[in-house]
Amino acid sequence: MNKFWSVIAIIFSSILCQIFIHNLLISKPIIFSQNLALANHKYSRVRGNTAKQNIGKNREFCVSPEIVENTIHKYRKIGAIVELEGLNLPRPKVTGKATIPFQFLTGGKAFTVTATLGKKSGNFLLDTGASTSIIATETVKELGLIGKPVPQELLTYAVAGDECPEMKANLHRLPVLKIDNVKVEGLTALEFTTTIMPEGLSGVLGMDILSNFDVEINPKTQELKLLPPTPIPSTNIDDAIPLKTKLGVMLAEVEINGKGPFIFMLDTGAESIFISQKLANQLNISAAERQEIRVQGFCGIEMAEYASLSKVRMGNYQLTNLETVILSSPVLKLLEVDGILGQNFLNNYQQYWQFNQKKSENFPADGSLLLIPL
Repeated sequence: MNKFWSVIAIIFSSILCQIFIHNLLISKPIIFSQNLALANHKYSRVRGNTAKQNIGKNREFCVSPEIVENTIHKYRKIGAIVELEGLNLPRPKVTGKATIPFQFLTGGKAFTVTATLGKKSGNFLLDTGASTSIIATETVKELGLIGKPVPQELLTYAVAGDECPEMKANLHRLPVLKIDNVKVEGLTALEFTTTIMPEGLSGVLGMDILSNFDVEINPKTQELKLLPPTPIPSTNIDDAIPLKTKLGVMLAEVEINGKGPFIFMLDTGAESIFISQKLANQLNISAAERQEIRVQGFCGIEMAEYASLSKVRMGNYQLTNLETVILSSPVLKLLEVDGILGQNFLNNYQQYWQFNQKKSENFPADGSLLLIPL
C-alpha cells in the first residue's frame, strides 16, 4: 500500500459443479478465484471416459465418474486479491429499496440475483467478499462499453496456484444498474480480460453497492432485501455481531473448537470455511484428521487439506461439525486474517447485515450482523 487511496477487489466466489449423464461437468473459472478441490490426490488423473478441464499450459484435470458421488461435497474454491493502487473510484449514487428472490448457484450455497444493466438483464453474484463490483467481459461486449485500461504498474495481486498469466484489467463506468426498485448510478466496475466467468453470470455485486443498504438474506425462503440503513433495534444490540472493515470487506471474531477468538473475513460468495495452516496447527488438527486435496486457483494447481471443525462460534451463534479447507494463501496473509467464514456457516441463519458509512470513505468503517437460526 502506498500513500495514495487504494481500491481492493477481493473476490471469493463459489464453484459451479453438477453431475450429468455420469460425467462431471466442470464449469469455467469465475473471476480468477475458482478452484477444484478433489478428495484424493491419487485420483487427479484418471484415464478413460472422463470429463476434462484445461488448467494452465497444456495441463488437464480429469475426474473419474466412479468417484464423483464421493467427492462432489469436497469441491472448493480459493480466492485472489487484486489491488489497484493510486485509483480513487467515485462512490456510486444508490437510491430505492428492494425485496427480491435469489437463486442458488448450481450445486452450491452462494447465490445470484437478477438485475438490469443498461438495457441488459442478467444474473449477478452477491458477494460480501468483493470490495469492488465486477463486470463480465461478455457483458462489456454486449453493452458496447469502452473501458480504461489499468496501468500494469498499478496492478498488484496475490493469488493461488503456481502459474499466473499476465493479469489485465479495465475500469468501466457502467450504465444505470437496477435491482428491482433499487437504482445504482455512477458505478465504476472492474473487468478482468484474462479471466472467464461461468456462462450466464453477468458480474459480481460487491461491497461498493451492498454497504449502502441494510441487507437481509433469508436462505430458507431465498429472499433478499435491500433496505435503507437504520439503527440496530435496542432489543437486538446484545446479539448483534460487531464487524470491522479491512480493505473494503468485513471482519469478525470467530471461535473455533473452543479456542480464540480469531479474525475471519465474512464472505457470502464463499461456499466453505477456509483456515490458515497456522490456525490449523493452533487448533491441533492432527495429520490423521486431515485429508490431502488439490485446489485449482486462478494461477493453477496447489495442494491443500480438508478437515472437520467440531465447533464454530461467532457471537452467540454456534454450529458443530463443519467442514473446512486448510491452505497457505497470500489472500489470508494480505488481509491478516486467520480464515474466511463462508456459506456452510452463514446459510444456517437468516442474516441482517448493517454497515456504518463515513462520508469521507468509500467503504464502511464498521457494521454489525444479526443472525436468526432457520
